[in-house]
Amino acid sequence: MAILLLKFQFFHCFIQLSGSPPLTTSNRCETFPGPQPCNERAVVFLNGECDLPPDFFRKSTFYADFDFFAADGGANIALKYGIIPSLVLGDMDSITATNRRKLEKLSRFVVFPSEKEKSDGQLLIEYLIGQGYNDIHIFAATGGRIDQTLFNLQLLAEFPQCRVISKNEETSLIPSGTAINNRCGYRASFIPLTPSVKGLTLEGFKYELKKTEVKFGSTLTLSNVIISENARVTYNEGGLLLVIARRPEVKAVRQPARLQLIKGKRASKTL
Repeated sequence: MAILLLKFQFFHCFIQLSGSPPLTTSNRCETFPGPQPCNERAVVFLNGECDLPPDFFRKSTFYADFDFFAADGGANIALKYGIIPSLVLGDMDSITATNRRKLEKLSRFVVFPSEKEKSDGQLLIEYLIGQGYNDIHIFAATGGRIDQTLFNLQLLAEFPQCRVISKNEETSLIPSGTAINNRCGYRASFIPLTPSVKGLTLEGFKYELKKTEVKFGSTLTLSNVIISENARVTYNEGGLLLVIARRPEVKAVRQPARLQLIKGKRASKTL
């Protein structure tokens, strides 16, 4: 009963802000009564490792119109990058006492009990999707504990609106028919999230596949390289994660040897 009451309070009762928060892109929400979204794009900070440059968000024009949120200790990460999250949600066992004091008059806090059936990150993502956010970029989801990293990546299977961003890669669940444009020279790996992905076809890659079954646990689709400005991924059945580098591997493009994958095995080089 206590947990149900807390969940009810989570969706309907929020601490009101006091004072004037510093200038950040997330503060546009504060003109609304309650946690209503300002747009459909959000950044979520979890409590993993984040090795982006210190000025990443200050210099980024791409994230200028995103709203910012933190799950518990993710608030520590947000402050590290000069971000004041609109909302901090969780059991508050990871945020430092100093940072909590800094944010108590600047951010909304929603506190959950430490014993619960979902992680702080999942609770926050569920809330944001319920508010209408459909493009959620998750930072600090990896590193640290392996179990938490794996579970954070598994969230992508449940919430395809999300993607995990790190310094070197971007990870997302992709549907069949996904086009990857203007990424020639980028490293790309594909990870099945189901017992198998059937009929996988990769076009515009250094190692092409044609209607191949890739089973969960296979390394067949590790470290491919995009060699076309219009690559395409299709499959008939299953769930597939794409892990794509954030920077091109130029050397792979300068020597675009033509290779194909036939019946799941890498063929010899053909010129």
